[in-house]
Amino acid sequence: MKIENKIKQDLEAQSKELDALMAESNTLSGYLKLGFSSQMSWLMKIGYALAILISAVLIYCGYRFFTALPDEQIFWGVCFIISVQVQVTTKLWIYMQTNRIYLSKELRLLASHKQL
Repeated sequence: MKIENKIKQDLEAQSKELDALMAESNTLSGYLKLGFSSQMSWLMKIGYALAILISAVLIYCGYRFFTALPDEQIFWGVCFIISVQVQVTTKLWIYMQTNRIYLSKELRLLASHKQL
C-alpha cells in the first residue's frame, strides 16, 4: 500500500512539473512565441515578415479591385484571390512550423521525465 501511495505521489509531482512547464504556451501568443525559441528563429522571422508583406499586397489588391474600372476588375479580382491564397499558405506554414517546435519540446520534456 505504501509503494502505491509513493508512486501516486511521484506521478502527481511529475504531472505538476509538466503542467508548470507547459503553462507558458497555453495561450495563442505563447504558442506562437515558441516559433522564435528554436535554432531556426531567423526563418520564422522571415515567414512573419513575408506574411506582413503579403497582407499589404492583399489590401492593395482589394482596394484596386473595388476602385477599378469594369474592364480592370477581373485582373484585380484575380490578383486579390491569388494574394488571399498566398496569405493562407504562409500562415499555414507558420502554424505548422510552430506546431513542430511545440511537439518536439513536449517530446523532449516527456523523455527527460521518463528517464527520472
